[in-house]
Amino acid sequence: MAVGQGSLISSLSYIGIGREVDSAYGTYTTATAGLSFISAELKTAKETKILEQVETSRTLSKRISLGRVIEGSMEFYVDPKNTAFGYILENAFGGAITTETATGETASGLGFEHTFQIGNVADLSYTSLCINMRKGDSSGGQIFEYSGARVNEISFSSELDEPLKCSTAVLIKDSSVTSNDIASALVGRQTDCLSFVSGRLSLESTFASLTSTSFWHVQNVEFGIANNLKGDSESRRIGSDTLDVLPMGMAGFTLNFTMRFDTLTAYNAMIAESKFSAQLEFQGDTMTGSVIREGVRFDFPEIYINEPGDPSVGGPDEILTAEVSCSVLRDASSASGYAVQALLTNLVSSYA
Repeated sequence: MAVGQGSLISSLSYIGIGREVDSAYGTYTTATAGLSFISAELKTAKETKILEQVETSRTLSKRISLGRVIEGSMEFYVDPKNTAFGYILENAFGGAITTETATGETASGLGFEHTFQIGNVADLSYTSLCINMRKGDSSGGQIFEYSGARVNEISFSSELDEPLKCSTAVLIKDSSVTSNDIASALVGRQTDCLSFVSGRLSLESTFASLTSTSFWHVQNVEFGIANNLKGDSESRRIGSDTLDVLPMGMAGFTLNFTMRFDTLTAYNAMIAESKFSAQLEFQGDTMTGSVIREGVRFDFPEIYINEPGDPSVGGPDEILTAEVSCSVLRDASSASGYAVQALLTNLVSSYA
């Protein structure tokens, strides 16, 4: 068969996620936590440099290989019970996870609540991810293994008539082509989604005032974390074409939403530099063996409105809308203050 003569169907591809321990950064382990996904782009590039020198010719003839650049993105619907999602969330936040019986659970109930904190992923027991991805079907598809992956960016978006989506951008230490097809070993693939119908964005003047019954009427919302991973030349070494380390930089946050323009609440808050607290929550079905609904919630103890979305009037027949953007800051009022934390409710007993 000539090169490019055949074809592979994308729907028969798979992704498996695993965790690598601190002492073995970049060492592939197992990646059997399955992830159903909307799209995924994981790719390896080999950078080169053409040497410019005088060669008694108008053309150049020499080149050298530089470092490998391995990176990618994954987009998927959020399922709180999906094991791979828990691994990705842990790596993206980079901090400790505390697990408790879910608030409101019965004595014999099986629901747990996991709190993910912002921290330095290098201090965790599992500091990086490994990924096994088949691109195509089981007979002709190509299988790639990626090791030393860390989440550089993660974002969550919700809009009308769509489930909650998660998008990630990852930087990766190394990759290889393999025959290790793990399709039959994948477990815990995403089975449920979190509908926009069961979501809310609540803003109040204090965190203690936040409740699930008081919320702003928004049409879409997006929250993101940028870890600013240091993946440039300072993280490499002479003698290797792959990353040597991949430390986290300063964390940056985005929180944006769109709503109908009907009051000056956001505008006045911007002018007065008023502090708000916020919660973004999505709930799913009541879990088997529990009285609690599965779900995910993000807590923001201190935010400020940067842009209130003062609307443009673009024509005679439209509803005015405001596109609001916020700053997310760490609550420095106590030693345990944080900028954002994620609370994941499911039947998983531990992520240790």
